[in-house]
Amino acid sequence: MQPPKIKAFIDKVIKSPLHDIAIPLSGFRWEYSKGNFHHWRPLFLHFDTYFKTHVSCREDLLLSDNISDDIDVFPKNSVLQILRVMQTILENCPNKSSFGGLEHFQLLLASTDPDIVLATLETLSALVKINPSKLSVSGKLIGCGSLNSHLLPLAQGWGSKEEGLGLFSCVMANEKSQEEGLCLFPSDVDNESDKSQYRLGSTLHFEFHVATQGTSTSSDRSQSSNLCVIHIPELNLQGEDDLSTLKHYISKHAVPPEHRFSLLTRIRYARAFRSSTCRQYTRICLLAFIVLVQSSDAHDELASFFANEPEYTNELIGLVRSEDAIPGTIRTLAMLALAAQLAAYSSSHERARVLSGSSIISASGNRMILLGVLQKAVSSLSNARDPTSLSFIDALLQFYLLHVISSSSSGSSMRGSGYGSHSSTSSAGH
Repeated sequence: MQPPKIKAFIDKVIKSPLHDIAIPLSGFRWEYSKGNFHHWRPLFLHFDTYFKTHVSCREDLLLSDNISDDIDVFPKNSVLQILRVMQTILENCPNKSSFGGLEHFQLLLASTDPDIVLATLETLSALVKINPSKLSVSGKLIGCGSLNSHLLPLAQGWGSKEEGLGLFSCVMANEKSQEEGLCLFPSDVDNESDKSQYRLGSTLHFEFHVATQGTSTSSDRSQSSNLCVIHIPELNLQGEDDLSTLKHYISKHAVPPEHRFSLLTRIRYARAFRSSTCRQYTRICLLAFIVLVQSSDAHDELASFFANEPEYTNELIGLVRSEDAIPGTIRTLAMLALAAQLAAYSSSHERARVLSGSSIISASGNRMILLGVLQKAVSSLSNARDPTSLSFIDALLQFYLLHVISSSSSGSSMRGSGYGSHSSTSSAGH
């Protein structure tokens, strides 16, 4: 039976006009005991109605052939409120595996507003997050289905380390630009190395194959494939916005629908490099990976991801260890990405095979490095001025818990190293 307090809130939301849904949602906070997702199903069905009415037919999210210039204003506030409420409920309901409606999230990930993409990924992260207490229970991973093909290009960020666009170097370059003032032109960048990376990061490079019909000697129709390359240096200097740029290249190169989201993602990242939105896209990149690595049916996408970026885990560790050079929000997400790998590895044999080459799994020294970061972070908590310090320590503690659970001998070895007692006493003092 639905608790009266929950029923009263849901009734209030449903009775409000659909276009004013943000009003009753704006004051929502979790004020309930242990959550039961079934109690909230009527509210999620109402959200589904909202998305079908106000989101599912938008040409700018469908990435259709003819995106008109006079599209209705996107209902940003309402969508953000819905996603916030969904995230809060999912974080507090362990029995969330029956959640539906992922097709709407696929559309929202195509938004050119990074706030919408971030909120969507945060909600998805709450959905797929693996509870450490259920690592030994079968069926604890939730799949994202066709969303995985969207999560992969978002998680790949600006490119690969081999291209000179690894996660760590891109984040450091973006942070440098934030500190020194935004570089509007490449000439503003001091040294040749920075100029080279600036050109790489802000260049739109996208390749795709277009199937063409050919005729064989036996008169049977066969298909061949032509490679199409879009290469635009310094995209951020172009006057058009992301959607207009996408429209231009869809028209110019007849980009098939199945390649449009990846093209849009490359456009978004290239324009964001060393811009005012670079930190948001760093968070998008990390959150997309966090969701992807815990999605039960993303084996192929993860295999592709690590084949392209085998040192990704070391890049994450580099971010975590950078301290003052990297904002706390980004260090926290990097730590959560490491914890998500460990949780996924420990909860699924199939996922363990995909992640077996990750250095967070195979190199125990990396785990000890991170536990050292935890010890230092807890020790300095009393002097912390950054409000994200607690979130960072919480992420470290999540990793520590997963480390202990996933390693049969780690519990005693950590206590022998003094980590367990130090963490508990330090935390108790704050």
